[in-house]
Amino acid sequence: MTATLLERGTPPEGRLRPEGARVAWAVPCGLAVAGWTLLVAGDVDPLQAFVLVLVVGVQVGTGALLWRLAQGPAGLSVSELIGMGTAIGLLLAMLGAQLLRPTPLAPLGWLAPTAALAAALLAPAVRARLRAGTVVRPAFDELGSVGAGLAVALVYVWSFWRAHPLSFDGWRSYYVDIPYHEALATSLATWGPGDSIFAAGNPVRYHWFVHAWSGATTDAAGADAFVVLTRVLPLVVFLGILCLVWTWSRRLSTHRAVPALAVLLVAVGLNVASASSITFLQHSLLSPSLGFGALSLLGAAVVITDLLRGTLRWPYAFLALFAVGCVGGKTSFAAVLGGGVGLLAVAGLRDRDNRRRALTALLVVLGAVAVAFVVLVMGSAGDLFLEPGATARAFGVWDGSGWLGLVLGTVAVVLVFAAKWAGLLVLLGRRARPEVWFALGAAGAGLLFAAVLGHPGLSQTYFPISAGVAVSVVAAAGLGVALDRLPAATLWTAAGVGVAAGVVGLLSVPQRLAWLSPYAVWGLPLLLALGLLLHRWWRGGPARVRAGAVGATAALAWALSIAALTSGQAAVLDSARAPAPAPAAPEAPMAWSPAHAAALDWLRVHSAVDDVVATNRQCSAPGDQAATCGRHRWFLDAALADRRMYVQGADYLDGLPHPAWVRDRIDVSRRFVDAPNEADARMLWDAGVRWVVVDLASTSNRDWGAHAAQAFATDTTVILRLSP
Repeated sequence: MTATLLERGTPPEGRLRPEGARVAWAVPCGLAVAGWTLLVAGDVDPLQAFVLVLVVGVQVGTGALLWRLAQGPAGLSVSELIGMGTAIGLLLAMLGAQLLRPTPLAPLGWLAPTAALAAALLAPAVRARLRAGTVVRPAFDELGSVGAGLAVALVYVWSFWRAHPLSFDGWRSYYVDIPYHEALATSLATWGPGDSIFAAGNPVRYHWFVHAWSGATTDAAGADAFVVLTRVLPLVVFLGILCLVWTWSRRLSTHRAVPALAVLLVAVGLNVASASSITFLQHSLLSPSLGFGALSLLGAAVVITDLLRGTLRWPYAFLALFAVGCVGGKTSFAAVLGGGVGLLAVAGLRDRDNRRRALTALLVVLGAVAVAFVVLVMGSAGDLFLEPGATARAFGVWDGSGWLGLVLGTVAVVLVFAAKWAGLLVLLGRRARPEVWFALGAAGAGLLFAAVLGHPGLSQTYFPISAGVAVSVVAAAGLGVALDRLPAATLWTAAGVGVAAGVVGLLSVPQRLAWLSPYAVWGLPLLLALGLLLHRWWRGGPARVRAGAVGATAALAWALSIAALTSGQAAVLDSARAPAPAPAAPEAPMAWSPAHAAALDWLRVHSAVDDVVATNRQCSAPGDQAATCGRHRWFLDAALADRRMYVQGADYLDGLPHPAWVRDRIDVSRRFVDAPNEADARMLWDAGVRWVVVDLASTSNRDWGAHAAQAFATDTTVILRLSP
């Protein structure tokens, strides 16, 4: 089939036949059953899993109906309804829960969008518009593309679940940020952004939307700790993302292979020749805000496409909603969205048909992003700082010396990320359409921030990772054009070169030669493209070189995309073959046991919601000497007790090094447990502290005199009730 870039197929006329309707409705029903089955297999209580499926189903269904109303009589695929329903429904449910949190309706806040939609449907005109639309029967390529992406996602999810069991004997150690995210979810659902569970009395300045949604969904379903964050969220978000990728790619090209390529590039495609593997799905498991923000970016991309075609009702409202979702989901997506819409608007100045729409879209995005950033994030003490070359140094492609090395290393970083976006090269030779400019702007913004910013945890790489979610889809449309342009022999040759290039990127090389690896990966496809040009010149002279450049570019893009998929496939296989994590040693950093959980569960049940809790456990690893504390990233007390801490997880509070007020709270908390005295007891009491969690491995003291009474104890933990 000939690839027609950026053309949408004509929606089917009339209503869906009964047999088609049954198939269309069977898909979400089957997904609900599959979701329940997976949750139970992931050690979630069956009844709890059923309630969770019901709660999420209501949220997604609300978003799908709103999108159905906005599209009018158009024929929509099941994937589009699920994808846009997830992006819209989860965001609105979270916002409703937050807006109604201070009111008596707080327990039902997540249902506010559903109630508003139900009220609107009482109007005959609204019901008529809803009935005017059609649902397209899912075809094999739709089910196969999304299904293949889900299969890859489940490999990562299953590996993640094995590393984070909900129940266990002995000692386990979660990834450091998982308790942090769980605690923050409770914080947002209970106290909102005005107070922090990690430092009572201090606001939360962060991209916290995914945490607020997780906390609200946990409360709505009565779920246990870590269930929504580690079980429900990955399944729902990955399904929504893959459905959105399929939906947008189908709008960009009629070539049947493009949606499958887009799904594979997003789910499997990997950076090439880097010491740090950047897999979107894996990072979304460890950083849930990444997946949640991706829903808003992809939702905005679909809205922009429909806006430029004039097929959508209320486009700017949806665009503003998704722009806010990008800021609150993960701020890197806001930078990427701004870069994409900005370049689209500039390029659209010459397009009379779309100039006004593009400029209005830019103003809406910039305004929504600015307001959301001021309200949600501004004032946070993030650790991102201006440091050109930091990413190149972390990737091992620059040794930190010399301007020439900095330039070569920075270019190497671009090559590392851009391999799986190579399909864009094919589209540059055409009359670039708005979505191509959007992708180029997003890619440029992501790569720019990665090149000039630094972070101790390599967080600057989230900018190109975020960009890649959208850029990969447009690149897949370019690959569809390449498939039509290249003869079969050239396609197979380019695929073989791509596999070889991907393998080269996986090879270990001496550190002094690491900077060459990205160039070597790109070098093989470039040699192929050069060979095709020379072949053209040899057969027809210089006159045929210009025509041959188009085919050479298509072969280059195809080979580089295969290289990225080869690297990604290796990551999938490594995850599938990884053995189950071994139990942790009691003295290991972040290790905890059922004894810790029992004590903190007791505290949650027997304390008031607004009680503040102090603890001597401030370090990632247990120990009774402050000098041995390398990292302050212990979040378990906040995560399981569901109470505001006087201070905990200091490294994530207000930047590094810790400000004076954080150090003072740490010192008082430790000092009271090690050597209790009247002054420290009074300071804690006046700050609202009513309980103290004593980590026995972090102190040698076992007597707190008249200042606190022991209320509960296990082998690892003592709960003290502070005396007034």
